[in-house]
Amino acid sequence: MTILRRLWTPRDGREALSVPDALRRAELRRREGRYAEAGALVARALEIDAGNLHAHLLAAYLHVARRATAPAKEEFHWVLGHDPNHARALLGLARIAFEERDTRTCHDLLRRALRFYPEFPEASALLELVRAREAAPPAPVAPAAPRVERLRLPGTGRALIIGRTDGGLIASQPVTDDAKDVSEALARMLQVATAALRRAALGPLHRAIVEDRRDAVFTRTDGELIVSLALPRATDPTQGLLDVNRLWSATQHELGLAAGPPAAAPSSTPADTPGAVPTRRIS
Repeated sequence: MTILRRLWTPRDGREALSVPDALRRAELRRREGRYAEAGALVARALEIDAGNLHAHLLAAYLHVARRATAPAKEEFHWVLGHDPNHARALLGLARIAFEERDTRTCHDLLRRALRFYPEFPEASALLELVRAREAAPPAPVAPAAPRVERLRLPGTGRALIIGRTDGGLIASQPVTDDAKDVSEALARMLQVATAALRRAALGPLHRAIVEDRRDAVFTRTDGELIVSLALPRATDPTQGLLDVNRLWSATQHELGLAAGPPAAAPSSTPADTPGAVPTRRIS
């Protein structure tokens, strides 16, 4: 009976999948940004085993990826209802609380996770950010926005976000209602990545490629300023980094942070990406 419960031979012509196989495939699709396919596989797994904690955890991750906070919380709480000390569920809720700027809840969830799992680097890194936020002075007044119409996006460029590492938006192209939210979310993601790199003694974060189902967001930062360029996910990484480097130079010129005129090379000009500063890929 156990084998029959864990192996589903569907009557609708779909491939027979065991619960572990379905969840392995779902995790792979999630990491590739193929969220609809991942969701379908998780749903199939739950049809066979409705109480599978891994399936509910994956469902929560997929809701987070779609920025559906309420159902994500519901799934994380479901997991904790069956395993009160589940580290990944605690971390998932803590990340949501961090994004919602609920510092106290985030802090409590992380301390709870670390109490049972002291060697949990992701929770430790996020806790460092929470403490830094609690100790940080009020954010400075944003500087005047640069003349972003002078910043030419490459032909395949979809969006440009110029912001600060505290999440403040300086400028965007095109100008949209959610640009500030995007700037804040990107800053939080880079803060988590920076803290993780610091704990691993890998040095500061200077460049990153953040991928989702549709776009690759090429990002450059110096610890204060963030310049992010959204390009199609199929963009060659070297070309994307060249494009964001060009916009970085132009942005610094517009903000008065660099001497001389901005770089004038077109985005198709071959050049070597600086080798001394590694690029971090976040997906």
